[in-house]
Amino acid sequence: MSQATSQELLRSFNISEDDLQKMVADAVFFLLTADQKKSIISKAALVKACDLSKRDRKLQDYVIKCGAQHLSNTFGIELRDLGKSTFILVNKLSENDVNEFLQWDDKEAAQMGLTFTILGLILMHNDKVTEENLFDFVKGMGVYDDDKRSNVDSEVLDMFDGDMRRFVNETLVSKQHYLRKERNVHIEDSEQFEYSWGERADAEIKQSLVFKMICEVFGCDPKMFKEQYERIKEKENLTDEEFANGV
Repeated sequence: MSQATSQELLRSFNISEDDLQKMVADAVFFLLTADQKKSIISKAALVKACDLSKRDRKLQDYVIKCGAQHLSNTFGIELRDLGKSTFILVNKLSENDVNEFLQWDDKEAAQMGLTFTILGLILMHNDKVTEENLFDFVKGMGVYDDDKRSNVDSEVLDMFDGDMRRFVNETLVSKQHYLRKERNVHIEDSEQFEYSWGERADAEIKQSLVFKMICEVFGCDPKMFKEQYERIKEKENLTDEEFANGV
């Protein structure tokens, strides 16, 4: 944006350059703070935090746009519009980014490791997994037990705030949106639920990355899982060569 255009906007909003910079700085601070919780961000909460509630809607949108540009240029973070005046902050993960997990503390590493594992489980079950299958799976990993006399180590439980079901349903589904939980509509009069990839997972994580990590665990060629391989390749519009090279 040219200097003349910028000054014209400031006059139309009846604010100074210092006023604008403070609003943008407040927006960036609010967004970065919200991202620590990996929560969905509402426009209403954002404009309130930046003292923009009574300002012109065009000014609100301009401050958010400037804040988004600053996040992208300075931190490499994308402000993704989810519609209905909601946003998430997205860090695009590449194969090399997986190594960044090693810089997290033990609790963060455990939680993200489990999240990736659950996403992989969903991926291998054709993008949906039942609630029963998901918790049977984590039970088999030794990090969950539905028995009140749980045999899971207390230190492991602490990694997930003492309650695996609550961690999955409140943290991964309701707060962070890595998972989506929906009632199985194919079974009438049923309270059976299914999990799939949530908005944040779709925005941040390539299915091909998770799929290749699974194949590395099993020590096999991705093409051995032909159905998943073809589905992911089509979804991400990849050739065999691009898939292999992680493009």
